[in-house]
Amino acid sequence: MDRRTACLHQANAFREKAIADPEHHDQWIDEAIKWLEQAMEASCRAAITVEADDTHHVRAAATDTFASHPRVITRQ
Repeated sequence: MDRRTACLHQANAFREKAIADPEHHDQWIDEAIKWLEQAMEASCRAAITVEADDTHHVRAAATDTFASHPRVITRQ
């Protein structure tokens, strides 16, 4: 599971806690918002690493991958 998905799961868990615990609703919603913000940050940060010895081969593979899956994140 990638970081963005994990953060979204956490946000959902806190949202469910807010529904189940009206007395602490605001506290759980605040936590859910923090996790949603982290999910947004995680979806904005991505990097591709390239091994110095294998540069040509890796670039070709990355190009093929992005052509068929435009939203693939290789490393977070």
